[in-house]
Amino acid sequence: MPSQSQPPLFKPFRALGYITENVPFAVQRRGREAFVTVSAGRVWQVYNCAKLSLVLVGPQLRGDIRALAAKKDFTYAGVGCDIVACKRVHRYGVYRGAPEHGPVVQLIALGEQLLSLHAGGFLVAWDLGEYKTPKAVMELGAEFGTPTCMTHPDTYLNKVLVGGDAGALQLWNFSTSERIHTFAGWPASPGGVRCLCASPALDVIGVGLGDGSAVLHNVRFDETVARFGNAAGTGVMEAGLLGGGAGRARAGGAAAAAVTSLSFRTGGGTPLLAAAGASGAVTVWDLEEKKLHSVLREAHDGPVHALHFFPGEPLLMSSGGDNSIKQWLFDGADESGRLLRFRSGHAAPPVKVLHYGEGGQRLLSAGRDRAFRCFSVIQDQQSRELSQRPGGGQAKRAKQLGVTQEDMKLGRIVGMAAEQARERDWANVLTAHKGDPAAYVWRLSRFSIGEHRLLPPPPPRGIKGPPNAPATCVALSPCGNFGLVGSASGRIDRYNMQSGIHRGAYSRTAAATAKGATTAAFSAVTLTASAHEGVVVGMGVDSCSRLMVSAGVDKALRVWNFKTGKLVSTLAVGSPVTHLHLHSGSALCAIGADDLMIRLYDIEAARLVRRFVGHTDRLTAIQVSADARWLLSASMDGSLRVWDVPSARCLQSMSLAGPPVTSLSLSPAHDLLATTHADSRGIYLWANQNVFGDAADAPLPSDTPVRVGMPTLAVDGDDDAEAAGVLHSAVFEAADSSDDEGPSSSDDEGGEGPSSDAELEAGDGARPYEAVVPETGAPAPLAPSLVTLSLLPRSQWQSLVHLEAIQARNRPIEPPKKPEAAPFFLPTVAGLARDPVFDTDPAAAAAANPGEDVSPFFEQGAPSTSRVNKAGLKRGAPAPPPFMAALRAGAGSGPAAAAAVSAPPTKAGSKRPAEAAAAAAVASDGRKSDGNEWAPLLSMLRRMTPNEIDREMRAMQVLEGTDEEDTAQGVDDIRLLLTFLGAQLRGGADGAPANFEFVQGLTQLALQVHGDTVMSHASLLEAAQALRSALRPAWKRVDGLLQDVRCMVSYFGNLQG
Repeated sequence: MPSQSQPPLFKPFRALGYITENVPFAVQRRGREAFVTVSAGRVWQVYNCAKLSLVLVGPQLRGDIRALAAKKDFTYAGVGCDIVACKRVHRYGVYRGAPEHGPVVQLIALGEQLLSLHAGGFLVAWDLGEYKTPKAVMELGAEFGTPTCMTHPDTYLNKVLVGGDAGALQLWNFSTSERIHTFAGWPASPGGVRCLCASPALDVIGVGLGDGSAVLHNVRFDETVARFGNAAGTGVMEAGLLGGGAGRARAGGAAAAAVTSLSFRTGGGTPLLAAAGASGAVTVWDLEEKKLHSVLREAHDGPVHALHFFPGEPLLMSSGGDNSIKQWLFDGADESGRLLRFRSGHAAPPVKVLHYGEGGQRLLSAGRDRAFRCFSVIQDQQSRELSQRPGGGQAKRAKQLGVTQEDMKLGRIVGMAAEQARERDWANVLTAHKGDPAAYVWRLSRFSIGEHRLLPPPPPRGIKGPPNAPATCVALSPCGNFGLVGSASGRIDRYNMQSGIHRGAYSRTAAATAKGATTAAFSAVTLTASAHEGVVVGMGVDSCSRLMVSAGVDKALRVWNFKTGKLVSTLAVGSPVTHLHLHSGSALCAIGADDLMIRLYDIEAARLVRRFVGHTDRLTAIQVSADARWLLSASMDGSLRVWDVPSARCLQSMSLAGPPVTSLSLSPAHDLLATTHADSRGIYLWANQNVFGDAADAPLPSDTPVRVGMPTLAVDGDDDAEAAGVLHSAVFEAADSSDDEGPSSSDDEGGEGPSSDAELEAGDGARPYEAVVPETGAPAPLAPSLVTLSLLPRSQWQSLVHLEAIQARNRPIEPPKKPEAAPFFLPTVAGLARDPVFDTDPAAAAAANPGEDVSPFFEQGAPSTSRVNKAGLKRGAPAPPPFMAALRAGAGSGPAAAAAVSAPPTKAGSKRPAEAAAAAAVASDGRKSDGNEWAPLLSMLRRMTPNEIDREMRAMQVLEGTDEEDTAQGVDDIRLLLTFLGAQLRGGADGAPANFEFVQGLTQLALQVHGDTVMSHASLLEAAQALRSALRPAWKRVDGLLQDVRCMVSYFGNLQG
């Protein structure tokens, strides 16, 4: 049974190659930019329509997405009978649907309402933000059948039109939950109504039927305006467009002839209607002439699920079952469509994957869709398909020959090899294709097929040689100059990669095996026996291009002299070989056989060195790591095993949650493992925990399976879902700021916050820091000895020491000009307060406004005083400012400190407020400070801006020429400030320095402003020494942690180097 006693050696990282699934996309405009939200299984993705670049990746949901809708920052995904609301990349709430409603079929967001159509025959209206109960539930009726689609006709307020598989339509007012009208529709059409789309013309709706027809219907008069036959494009590649029975048979029967999507073109130009179905073609109809305009043949290699004409643009976007999104531009003289841009992945599961390059930052993959693709593990936009026609133009060539692009593709790749050495000089990738005797070269620098086709030459006249059997495997020399091709007949040929010229064949008995044979003789060899009896399974060349090794189903492993073709040695495997991988640097060759045993041979010594036994089903892939210490293997038993080569033991057996692995590739840096799986169209990446994990968690050798989940599109599942989306979330911000109407509130879900549902608690992504000190709002330390940061914005503490430079940079060029018609302002009282204080003298107001009753604007019975008295500028009269009061009160604690803040002014010769507060605190409870006495001051400083802090600091300066009392008070205030800073660095009762970076900024500002005063007073020097003694151990602790991390990074960096 799978175990979880130890962590997996390879943890799920992310999945590549998933673009879209069979769910219609949702398009919304944010300012001047348009974004499309697509489904990729259990995850949704957002692309920028301008370049089809990935913007956001949503969280992993509990089930497959069935419907999508988007509004501003919110994305709504139908999962089962529920609707999950996500704000940006986080789950925000769940609209719980009743099980009797059935799964969600379609979603529409209209204003403050969210409409969901359910397969059980219900239309449900929700108020945005109200997750518990829907606003209205409308039952469509049993005679209506199963609902399939809905749309909102333009100008029809609070109304929606619903179509069903019985062919009828219903118009509902979802605000009053009333059914307004039922349209008889098209009951004779098999499959009924399949899609609906509102047209630019009022009251006219586009209806896609199950028989392949598209109908323009006027819902106001219940009349059909126009009808277009075979709008689904069934059989467009047959003799005629209508296709008939032959076309439907080719597309998969009568049910596959249904129209699945419609879209109307708006703006200037010819009014067009685009329609598509399961055939993959898009038919475009001229609405003025009511005839066929053009056909986008083979727009997709599978059913088309969604079409969308961008408003006012001749641009059509489509998505299909071939895992692709495409945009078509209608800008030609005849306004026919051409492919503008697209994003695609494998339309069928990939079966081969290979890391390319020294860093392994690119992946080469080949799938059952006969496509050869290159993926980037860093930048998704760099992923693309390699062209199978030299110089491109495959679509144009297919059109000239009258065939499909699919017919022009090469067969499925069964073997591939790549070397980076000659990438810029000539073709550096070699592939073998199913059923094809020729091997093909590729230029990865141009992302296209190469100029040469490697085909064995015919045997000399009078000599009967092996037939040209299909190529089964390929290999490249490390120098990139030569390519090897093995065939099903047991033949192995060598070619020059630059010229494509055949350079000889390897044979067990040949004239070239004689002593002293030259390369020229080897090239002109007369064959009498092939390299193997039967299919050649694999080949490899050592790092010095001295030895070549090959294996086949004849149970033999043969080592050849690469240059002369001489057979060096033959090793009996004992079972038909299925897989071969050679580590060129160490000359260790791993062999997988039908007996489920993996053998490791030293080809230089020609002997067996290791055996690995443990798999219980057919082997699917093997590979030796770049350092030759690990051997990775996969099997149809669903396991992925990592073997330690020196000890010949199984390090770990991982039982994968997904389908069996069909191919694997470990990067040269050992950081990422790439796998392909049966019936999965993606490439999955796994992070090596020996590189990224904790060394203390390294697993011990064990054969006990460890259960491991599959990677997802969201990085590291739910925990790091934000990392995948926040990377490009600024695109949404830029789009909002460019809106002519200004940025709107992103919280349009009402006043409610995230749902407390267990599903949300299971994976909301990154959560805010919740451990805070209630008195100050500062973060609480996670452990007593940890240094804690303030988590304030960087600008708030970095700007403290650069305010003069910032003010000089922001100084206005011209003086302010008084406007011609200045508005009326209430007079304010002069002072240093942040918020304005209005002059509330009734007498002054009455004099300024004769004949008007101004008493309502003033407090009844308020004393009339002058502005000077109100500003508190008279010496000895005012109370200290809030900042100074909090600073002086910090020397005390509890009620005594509060009393010190509100105490009346002291007379000359009496105790200062701080001393009075401290004495009162000691007299009240006889206890010392517990470190919380500075909480009011710290809370105030965290709320103040850098300008306010600088102003308060400079207001504390001790000026020359002042009397002794003011000088003593100023010196004492500076001493209290230094004491406060030292207390923060020493920490509270737990001894953890708090608000470390914020206190550093305050300390630097205080020394800049009061440095001269500190040097001239002995009491301040003592306080500065105490501050330094508190700062030194705190910084030593932080510096020690940084040095530890630096050393570990340097150590592992040297290992990787």
